Amino acid sequence: MHTDARPARRRRGPELEDALLEAAWEQLRAGGYAAFTIDAVARAVGTSRAVIYRRWPARAALVLAAVRAHAGTVVGHIPDTGSLEGDVLALLHEFAERMRQVGIDVAAGLFSELDEIPEETKGVVPTAFRQVIDQARARGEVGAAAVPDAVLAMPGVLIRYSMIAERAAPSDRELQNIAHQLFLPLVRYHASR
Repeated sequence: MHTDARPARRRRGPELEDALLEAAWEQLRAGGYAAFTIDAVARAVGTSRAVIYRRWPARAALVLAAVRAHAGTVVGHIPDTGSLEGDVLALLHEFAERMRQVGIDVAAGLFSELDEIPEETKGVVPTAFRQVIDQARARGEVGAAAVPDAVLAMPGVLIRYSMIAERAAPSDRELQNIAHQLFLPLVRYHASR
């Protein structure tokens, strides 16, 4: 029996990675975080689990990569509105909007497996807020003293809490409260010491 079917072309490098991330994203959109499996992604792309694990050591790491491929990251895109308050509110809204884009289920699932994502990912929120404060320093809005890492991480922790406890992204009012009642007073206090 003769067939004209050609063997499937094997993808490699960036083409394979793109296909894996697309398959992961599709699976997340279709079934949510709880139903997400490495096996299903491997089947969808026609590869093995080992190929995926060489790139992403855990399910959460693959999910995070798929989310970043589709929703982007704030790294390198820090708002500059001309004021510390404006920058902080813009960044808080950006983080909350990204959570909405990926979906509460996916965001909450990732938060529940923080120990399985790359370590540098955990520093994204403090780094972003440190950059916002550095911009404010350059404009003369705050003093030069160091702001503790715990203060810089706090907005992300509060957003994460809202996502897990309330199963919703924080409202505009909640973001205003994070900025005005907690974060900005602490930044001004520490930066002026």
